Amino acid sequence: MEERIDNETVQQIDLISMLKDIGREWLTILLLAIAAALFADIWICATYQPEYRTSTTFVVTAKGMNNNIYQNLNSTKELAGQFTEILGSNVLKKKVAQDLGVNSLEVETSVDLVSETNLITLSVKAGTAAESYRILQSVMENYNTVSDYAIKNVIIETIQQPSVAMAPINPLDEKRTVMKVFAVAAGCLIALLAGISYIRDTIKNPGEVSTKLDTRLLGTIAYEKKSKALSMKRKKDYLSMLIQNPLRSFAYVESSKMAASRVRSYMDKEDAKVLLVTSVMENEGKSTVAANLALSLAQGGSRVMLIDCDFRKPAQYKIFNVRDNEEKDLGDVLINHASTEKIIRNWNNSGLYMILNKTSSNAIETLLKSMTLKQIIAFCREKMDYVVIDTSPLALVADTEELAQMTDASVLVVRQDTVLTKDINDAIDILNNTRGKVLGCILNGVTSQNMAGSGHYGYGGHYGKRA
Repeated sequence: MEERIDNETVQQIDLISMLKDIGREWLTILLLAIAAALFADIWICATYQPEYRTSTTFVVTAKGMNNNIYQNLNSTKELAGQFTEILGSNVLKKKVAQDLGVNSLEVETSVDLVSETNLITLSVKAGTAAESYRILQSVMENYNTVSDYAIKNVIIETIQQPSVAMAPINPLDEKRTVMKVFAVAAGCLIALLAGISYIRDTIKNPGEVSTKLDTRLLGTIAYEKKSKALSMKRKKDYLSMLIQNPLRSFAYVESSKMAASRVRSYMDKEDAKVLLVTSVMENEGKSTVAANLALSLAQGGSRVMLIDCDFRKPAQYKIFNVRDNEEKDLGDVLINHASTEKIIRNWNNSGLYMILNKTSSNAIETLLKSMTLKQIIAFCREKMDYVVIDTSPLALVADTEELAQMTDASVLVVRQDTVLTKDINDAIDILNNTRGKVLGCILNGVTSQNMAGSGHYGYGGHYGKRA
């Protein structure tokens, strides 16, 4: 396949497609962010170590009768500089450990000088309030033993007795931490999805068809929901996606007619009567596009035959809401060798005729090689103005290639931002190597923002779950 390479073209950020990709994964983002928040909560609770601080205040005065404020301040500064060493001395630690009845003592202490005063604050931090209180009491009872050797001519007096701490100095703000983790996790996931959406080489807007694909754009179909109400979704009671449904939007109907007009124009130029409609993957909307294309051609005064040749997952009988079993379908004729009598049905006394199929089969190769199928297509070619054949997706099975040899042209339905550009171009190359060469593609499921400036009316082609 010849790949399109344009080194001067810089990939543009399509914000709408990026937001759609993120929106499609909102539940995944939510669940993963909640999982991260719960894990963080468990981790925080398991590793949290409360810390309690007990403090006392000393007043420092110089020994002797003639001491003054200046001497007291100097003595306080001197003591503040040396008191930490006193508290860290092995002698004091051993005395405190003996007093508390433990073998060793690992404790964090701090000495703070109250500015412009002769006051010193001594603090002890420990894992429990009782432990910090007991350690500080023991330090106060035993520090004179060490301080007399380290600091002379200084009198240290307690002016504020310690009290048991009522709350930890590092309270556990569980809710705030969990919310932060949730927000960070959600943000990272959104950024990751945005990055993946940006680097994924798909058709994100109508303008990219001409720059990325080896074919022309025949029409642009806007995203439109099948059901208009949540209650209908729950009941799986979907409204018809056919253009004759009065509940469908004006843009949906008009764009279908415009696409049909363009397809007819190109078919007439190529002197083609039999058209194959396919896609690369499932759930790109090919069956609905084929149905509305046939219906639009019939409304234009032509005699049109719509044949459902998707033998693996037939859908036309569902789209047209055909539930009766009076008429035979294509599966009965090809699989069960039934008579072709009554295989053709007319749609509401219009110019649209249909050969439907309700039977799935795994013996596709046998069916495609059947002379009966070739005779049916030949008969339709002779009697009808146009024949539209709905087929299986190209990437899943080889059925479509065989059918393309029986047609005159083909149309590829491409859902926006779904299939990789390389896979679409590969499908175009495959069809172009058959008798039914590609007339162009129809971009399906496009948001209204991306349709602006595309030169086509939008219409809804969304009719099932995305692949």
